[in-house]
Amino acid sequence: MATRPSKVTRSKIIKAAARIFAEDGYDGASVRKIVARADVNQAAISYHFGSKEGLYRAVLEEAAKALLQAHGSAAPAPAELAREAALRAFIRRQLRPMLGRDELSDYVRIFNWETVRPSRAFRKFMAEEAAPYLAGAAALVRRFLPERATDEQATIGALWLLGQCSIFVRNREQLARAPLGLRVDAMFVEELGETIARWAARGLVEATS
Repeated sequence: MATRPSKVTRSKIIKAAARIFAEDGYDGASVRKIVARADVNQAAISYHFGSKEGLYRAVLEEAAKALLQAHGSAAPAPAELAREAALRAFIRRQLRPMLGRDELSDYVRIFNWETVRPSRAFRKFMAEEAAPYLAGAAALVRRFLPERATDEQATIGALWLLGQCSIFVRNREQLARAPLGLRVDAMFVEELGETIARWAARGLVEATS
C-alpha cells in the first residue's frame, strides 16, 4: 500500500508532467524537463511509472477522469439541455485552453496534441480506456443526426467536432501574431465558440440528410 508521501510525490509528478505534455506534446516532452518541474529525481519516475510512456498513460487516465467529470458537472445535465445549448457547452470546454492554464486546460490541450500526431501510448489508451469520453461526444453529435445515422457516422462526427476546436487551441499563439494579430481574449473565444457551434449544428444536420 502506497504511503501518503509516496502518493503526494506521484500526484506532483503527474501534475508537472501534464503541464509539460500540454506545452510540448508527447514526443517533445523530456523526462528531464518533467523531473525539473516536479522537483524530484529521475528514479521517482521509474519507481512510480516505469517509463515516460507509463507516466503519460497515468496523465491520460487523470485527463479522461477529469474531462468526464467536467462533462457531467453542468447544471442542468447535458442530456437535459437543448441540443444546441449542449453543443455550445461542449465546444466551450474544448476551447478552454485558449484562455486558461489550469489542470483541465492542460488535459484538453494534451488531447488536442494527439489529434495532430497520435502517439503509440495514446492510441493504446484510446483503445482500452477512452471509450466513455468519445461515446459522450458521439452521443451529443447523434442528437443532430437523423435516426438512420449509424454509430460510425456519429463517431466520425464527434472526431470532426473535436478537430474544429483543436485547430484553434493548437494555434492560439499564432492567432495573436502577425499577420493575423487577433486579440485572443474572453470575448474572442466566446464568439469563436458560438461560430463553431452554429456551423457545426448546421453541418451535422446537413451531413446525412
